[in-house]
Amino acid sequence: MPARAFVFFWFFLSTLKAQEAIQLHGRLWEMGTKKPLAQANLFILPYKLKATTNQKGEFSFSDVPKSSCQIIINISGYKKFEEKDLCLADQDNLNIYLEKISYTTFETTVSAKVIKRDDQSMSLTQEEFLKMPGSFGGDPVRAAQNLPGVGQSGASAQIIVQGAGVDDTAYTIDGHRVPNVFHFGGLSSIVSPESVEHIDFLPSGYGPEYGKAMGGVIGLSTKPPMQDRWHGMAFMDLLNTGAMAEGPLDEDKSSLLISGRYSYIGQVLKAVAKESDDFALTAAPTFYDVTSIYKRQINENNKFKTTFVASRDELELVLNKSAGNDTALRGDFENVSSFMRLIPQLSTDLDTHTKMENSLGLGRDAILFNINGRYLDIDAKVISHRSELVREWGPTYKTYIGLDNYFTFSTVKVNLPNFYMVGGVNNPFSVGDQRKFVSKEQNSELAAYLRQEIKTSADSKWTYLPNFRLDHFTVNSDTTMAPRFQVRYQWDATLLLRASIGQYVQPPLPQETSQYYGNPGIKSPYAIHYTTGFTKDFRQGTTQGLELTNNYFYKDLKRLVISDVQTNYANKGTGKIFGGEIQAKYRMNDWSSQIVYTYLHSRRTIPGYGTTPSEFDQTHNLNLIAGYNRGRWTYATRLRYVTGNPYTPIIASTYDSDNDVYIPTRGPLYSKRFDDFKSLDIRIDRKFIYDTWILTGYLDVQNLTNSKNSQFIEHSYDYSQSNQVNGLPILPTLGAKGEF
Repeated sequence: MPARAFVFFWFFLSTLKAQEAIQLHGRLWEMGTKKPLAQANLFILPYKLKATTNQKGEFSFSDVPKSSCQIIINISGYKKFEEKDLCLADQDNLNIYLEKISYTTFETTVSAKVIKRDDQSMSLTQEEFLKMPGSFGGDPVRAAQNLPGVGQSGASAQIIVQGAGVDDTAYTIDGHRVPNVFHFGGLSSIVSPESVEHIDFLPSGYGPEYGKAMGGVIGLSTKPPMQDRWHGMAFMDLLNTGAMAEGPLDEDKSSLLISGRYSYIGQVLKAVAKESDDFALTAAPTFYDVTSIYKRQINENNKFKTTFVASRDELELVLNKSAGNDTALRGDFENVSSFMRLIPQLSTDLDTHTKMENSLGLGRDAILFNINGRYLDIDAKVISHRSELVREWGPTYKTYIGLDNYFTFSTVKVNLPNFYMVGGVNNPFSVGDQRKFVSKEQNSELAAYLRQEIKTSADSKWTYLPNFRLDHFTVNSDTTMAPRFQVRYQWDATLLLRASIGQYVQPPLPQETSQYYGNPGIKSPYAIHYTTGFTKDFRQGTTQGLELTNNYFYKDLKRLVISDVQTNYANKGTGKIFGGEIQAKYRMNDWSSQIVYTYLHSRRTIPGYGTTPSEFDQTHNLNLIAGYNRGRWTYATRLRYVTGNPYTPIIASTYDSDNDVYIPTRGPLYSKRFDDFKSLDIRIDRKFIYDTWILTGYLDVQNLTNSKNSQFIEHSYDYSQSNQVNGLPILPTLGAKGEF
């Protein structure tokens, strides 16, 4: 009997002990972003129990005494977590959210982490351009305007690269050409910032992968959608609204991103325009864009990604009075620009040393310009194709062999006069023989290239890149062989020296070779680029300190197309562009700053007019950028100063009684300048952090000092009077953005 009592007593104590021990299972997340925190240590006091999270942020405690206890988590970069009374009962799904010390890390630097194939390129990652001042809410293309060599374009949707013409710059999405990357007015790029992985800027001396552009290349690379979970974003401000969602479609193979934006700035301007007697604004300008990205890991060696982008801009108004000095410019005005692209891409690892990339760009471009029955209507179906085979033969030799093809099938409807323009001043719209026609055209731009990276030994500091590109344009039956050579010297881990020389050719514009409107005998203009420079990193392996980049460039422009009275257009122009750039970036703790300065001269030579500054000769271009982040606040500012653009003065006029207009008499070409451009921009962000989402309020103010920056000249009907028309005044944007 005593033995049976002992067994019963032992069983009772065991049961009691089991009841007093609990289990804790859960996950550790970063507050707001819901990112799982791996390899984090959790402690339960006073029992000195420890658990470490796995890659999914999961943790587990067993046999925890059922009592009052305290969980302690102390990780670098996060606020210390201390919570009591979590040990009173079993918990199988305990979620703990750890708050970061700062959610507002500010970056102005060009990312050193981006793997750049080309030493001449500059790149901004999404993390950088989303927080850059002067970018109007993190717009990637506006952020790229802070880079060396990017000129001030006013309200234009084009980008000026190192003093080149606006038509000399190519724009790409995932390597495929698109007609533009900005909406009307240049306030916003045509894809949502959250769908862009990085933006690449190639101003001069770049490799053979890209061509058909004498000036430079602006390339947007879309991101692969996130695979860990579904994420979402929505924003609204005074100019536009938009949303995005991305996440996995299955366990580990495919994911999807969808985003869209709509601008209602036209409705705001419409309300303002009602007070004007000169014009009534019916709907302008408005835009929308849609981006969708799908990614699938087919197998270990094959990855598939497809990107869809659609963009549309509309500008409509009614001119009750004639515009400026031209009686023909009266009545309905309509300008619509749209395009779409579907870009499927397949990446294949053929073996450990060989990789193949294949992609297509399928889409449509449409442009409509109509004013009182005079119009230009272009509808083009586009097919582009890129293929590249990359082979690493050993530690001293690597090759890239590729194709870069572009096909258009277009219908062009024109009812416009053939007007003459020189020095940026065109004759009135009413003057010139009326040209009305419908043209169906098929054009091809074919290219093949070879890129080589050669070292004399595996540990050599020298790398030689003898490159070659072959282009053929059917629009003027022109074939060009363009050699390009680059050399780099890695002095040490912190200093890179580089130099390049190469030829860059582009096809004439469609109107320049048109049998109805231009000169079919036009040749392709081209340029020879010479560049040299260095990059020095003083940070000694940390994120604090100074980075310095210095570049010098010279561009010799040949066979430039100019207006010609006898043949409409002719290859009679030449030019040269030369200058230097410096970019100094410094970061210390919560402060980040950047100085970007470009000095250049851009000259053009036209028979009969001599050598003059070009339209985009901006001698000095200075950006001073600074940012400070503290806790949940970010403060950023940019001060920009740019030499005013040259323009051609009009010194007299003659009356054309047949058309009832005055024809201008031009003075020396580009002999006067607009006032210098000055703008102070600020941005303030404030984050509100919740367990599973983040709310950000922001204020972005362009041209805080309301500087009167002149953009163009408006003349009276007889050219006897003129005044400079200013660009955007102070433009504040107040908005909110939610993310989960």
